[in-house]
Amino acid sequence: MQTASSDLGPGNDVSSQVKEETIPSKRVASLDRLRDVLSELSSEEKDDLTMRRKKILWKSCVYLLTIGMLIALLLGLNMSWTAITAALALVVLDFRDARPSLEKVSYSLLVFFCGMFITVEGFNKTGIPCTLWDFMEPYSKINHVSGIAILTIVILVMSNLALNVPTVLFLGARVAASAALVSAADEKKAWLILAWVSTVAGNLSLLGSAANIIVCEQARRAPQLGYTLSFWSHLKFGVPSTLIVTAIGLTLIR
Repeated sequence: MQTASSDLGPGNDVSSQVKEETIPSKRVASLDRLRDVLSELSSEEKDDLTMRRKKILWKSCVYLLTIGMLIALLLGLNMSWTAITAALALVVLDFRDARPSLEKVSYSLLVFFCGMFITVEGFNKTGIPCTLWDFMEPYSKINHVSGIAILTIVILVMSNLALNVPTVLFLGARVAASAALVSAADEKKAWLILAWVSTVAGNLSLLGSAANIIVCEQARRAPQLGYTLSFWSHLKFGVPSTLIVTAIGLTLIR
């Protein structure tokens, strides 16, 4: 019995020694894995923190540039150069290729607007608009309902022939001066009528507002759901809706 126990003793010592050596090695391996996981998490957290800081910096730059552009416009600086400078600054701060953004620009639409403004300016220099206004002014007195109706028609027609911005620039001083001859209250009312009708007039036809033309162009260029909005199809719902909304607004102007 003693011999058997003495034979088994060394084997038990070896197995126990192996177990004791295996347990620390497993602990070391688990610690290494835990350290790797923690390092990966810390690197991901650092990347997330860096991305958040970049987004905050980018948003701050956009806000500052927008506010700076508005301040420059309020100070009377050149509108075109101010807008271009702000746009170039945003492109530089973005640190990315600007080609995708430039590809979204509708150059045909820009050429259209350039040609339209040149044509309108040339038409104004012919003296025809002044002659037409001199002819219609006696019938456009806003102290009568008929005069308000005629003035509204004039603004609607001119806003759709020459856009609402050139119409306001052309008629603003003339309408106010004509109304001031009646009373100061009528002068204020004339400005309100001009502002309201010229704004709503953009809904009458595609040519009445720059926004209509931009929407039409974007709808036509849509990659999968392209839609061609024609002049006559827009006119079908543009005319009745414009007349109804214009009449409702005129009744509220006092």
